[in-house]
Amino acid sequence: MVEFRSIDTLREALAPVEALRGEQSELESWVRESFATLDSLHGELSDWQRDLTRQQALLDQRQAAVDDAGDALAQVAEYRQRLADAENEYRQLEAENAEQLRTLEDIERQLAVAKVEMRLLHRDAHEHREERREWLAELSDMRRSMESQGTLLQQIFDRSGEGECDGALGASHGIEAPEDLAAGDDDVACRSAELRRRADSRRAAQRRPS
Repeated sequence: MVEFRSIDTLREALAPVEALRGEQSELESWVRESFATLDSLHGELSDWQRDLTRQQALLDQRQAAVDDAGDALAQVAEYRQRLADAENEYRQLEAENAEQLRTLEDIERQLAVAKVEMRLLHRDAHEHREERREWLAELSDMRRSMESQGTLLQQIFDRSGEGECDGALGASHGIEAPEDLAAGDDDVACRSAELRRRADSRRAAQRRPS
C-alpha cells in the first residue's frame, strides 16, 4: 500500500510537470507557428517592398514623363511666343514695306514730273536759243539795212544842201532817189512786222499746253 501511495504521490507531484510539458509543447507549437507566421509575413513584407519599389520606379518614370511633358509644354509656349513675335515683326515689316513702296511711288511720280519739266526746259531753252539766233540774224539784217539807209540819207542830205537835183544827180552818181529811200523804209517796216509776227507766234506756241 505504501508503494502505491508513493506512485500516486509521485504521479500527483509530476502532474504539474506534465501539465507544464503540455503547455511547453503548446508554447513550442505556438512559437513555431508564430515563426512560420513571421516568416510568411516577412515574405509578404518583402513582396510588398518589391512591389513598392516597382511602384516607386513607375512613379519616378511617370514623374519624369510629366517633367518632360512640362518642359515640352514650356518649349511649346516659348515657340508660340516666338511665333507671335515673328508674326508681329512680319506685320510691322509689311507696313514699313508698304510705306516705303508708297514713298517710292511718290518719288517715281515726282521723278517723272521732273523729267517732263526737264524736257520742257530743254525744249524751251532750245527754242529760246533758236529764237535768239533768229532775232540776232534779223537784227543784224535790220542793222545793215538801217546803216545802208542812214548812209543813203546822209548822201541825199549832203547833195540836197548843195542844191543839186535829186533825180539827175542820183542817176549820174548811182544814188537812189527818195522813192528808193521810201522803199527801203517799207522794207525795214516789213522786217519789223515780220519779227513781231514771229515773236507772237512763238509766244502763242509756248502758251499752248504740251
